[in-house]
Amino acid sequence: MIVNNGLTVSFRPQAAAVFSSRVQGVADEGGGKPEPLQDLNGRVVGTPESRYGLSTRTLQLLKQYDVRSMSGRDLYALTEILGANDEMDGETAAVIRADIANKGWKGSGEVNTLEIFSKRRDDEMAGVKAGEVSLRFADYAIKGYERAQQTLEKLAALHDALQSEDDVQSATADGMSQATDLLNLERWARSAEKADANGQALLVDQETAESIGRAMRRAGMELPPPSSDLEDGAWARQALQAHRTWQFRHPGDKLGIDLKPADEADKKVFKEAAKPSTEAVGEQLPQQAPASPAKKAAEAMAGLQAQAQYGMSLSMLRLIKGADIASLSVEQVKQYSQLLRTGGVLSEDDAESLLPLTQRGMVDPMSYYKRDLSWLADMKAKGLTPQYATAGGMADLANVEGRVRNDQQGQGVLERLQALHQALQGDDRVKAAATDSLGQAGDQAAFERWAHVEQQGARNAEAAEPEFRSQKDVDGIFRILHRLGVELTPMQGDSSASQRLGQAWKDYQNWRSSHPGEGPAVARAPARGIDAYA
Repeated sequence: MIVNNGLTVSFRPQAAAVFSSRVQGVADEGGGKPEPLQDLNGRVVGTPESRYGLSTRTLQLLKQYDVRSMSGRDLYALTEILGANDEMDGETAAVIRADIANKGWKGSGEVNTLEIFSKRRDDEMAGVKAGEVSLRFADYAIKGYERAQQTLEKLAALHDALQSEDDVQSATADGMSQATDLLNLERWARSAEKADANGQALLVDQETAESIGRAMRRAGMELPPPSSDLEDGAWARQALQAHRTWQFRHPGDKLGIDLKPADEADKKVFKEAAKPSTEAVGEQLPQQAPASPAKKAAEAMAGLQAQAQYGMSLSMLRLIKGADIASLSVEQVKQYSQLLRTGGVLSEDDAESLLPLTQRGMVDPMSYYKRDLSWLADMKAKGLTPQYATAGGMADLANVEGRVRNDQQGQGVLERLQALHQALQGDDRVKAAATDSLGQAGDQAAFERWAHVEQQGARNAEAAEPEFRSQKDVDGIFRILHRLGVELTPMQGDSSASQRLGQAWKDYQNWRSSHPGEGPAVARAPARGIDAYA
């Protein structure tokens, strides 16, 4: 019987044989209890370590640290720790660390790393769509950023899932620095033992010496602070001897990081019961008198007919009816295109055709591609090669024809969306939101994604999905809960967004039990996209 650890692993017959012989015995010779069933990595089946395929220390760190709110220094350390444990692809870890080091955010405060690498990827693709670089040249960077983004999304999903894992204690606020010190100590101790066995000098640099010194003193080892002169190896020999002494006195023990007490990790966050918001939020329509059952049935039928005619969900039709793309800012166009892409209205290629517009922050979206096409035509008529600005000066476009095609495609997308917006103004079957159609659609999308993830209740690494992507999503989810009138449990102490949402889901389930049939409707999958309205 082969037990997978929840992650994709290669089948290895020899490993399977060792595993099989280890677990087939029912009881030991003394008639005691049978040994616990173990997976291929030697982890007890059913434990968080086995289900998520990660070490205990990694789980403790991921329960505390959220990549959607993490400093560059902590993310840099996390990739080193995961890479050392073979828990992250080395190439992906290198991409993340190189970006942190080269783009100068290792000393930053807390940032949303999902948004950072999403922007990196979209900036590269915008350059391709704008004809500035060829896809062949940019493909390596784009793929690297995509892998980094996917990895970070999985880490965010694990952070969310671990909030409900009572068997995993959370690291303390300085757990990452402690884990980094332990990693440095473990690496140095291995190399020092090998060097000593071969009669070689024991070497250590100042930064590593300070790091391993902190780890050893935390464990109670007697060791003076490292001197400024480490070249003679005296301090390194003292450190190695102190480490050996600790191992002798603590056979089989491993150094660990500080953990939060279970009761502290479970503290709640709200100081008082949340009150319903007075803002116009959620999928809110103009106030009307309660409709009769017959009228409700007629409206439902009309909605189904509209969905069948346009091949889009009502939520997408309401968004398009309420949002005039000609009056949106560039940032709003970006949010709009992302919502339409998620809702299936725009294909990935159509959504990416708008990247030169949304990533460059240009004004007047409806005229952007028209002006660019006019400029390209003028340059061609004059026999000149179009150029673009770089940090090193002006450079020729790498793919003029590709830029022209993308300009035409992007302009076509904008015009089709505007045409559908205008057509829907006369369709009473589709009710637009009362105010801020775009903001409300974003809240609804965040709420539906959160509800989907919570309903899944993932308990392993493969199935885990992030409950939200940003604080904006969290705010949108709570706005909808407030509008519905969900009473949120009063909470105390500090808590992460994931913990807040975990408790909010319980409160929402309690609310639903007393309000059957109520709540934001889940959008239907569209049958066709905006291309039908060329």
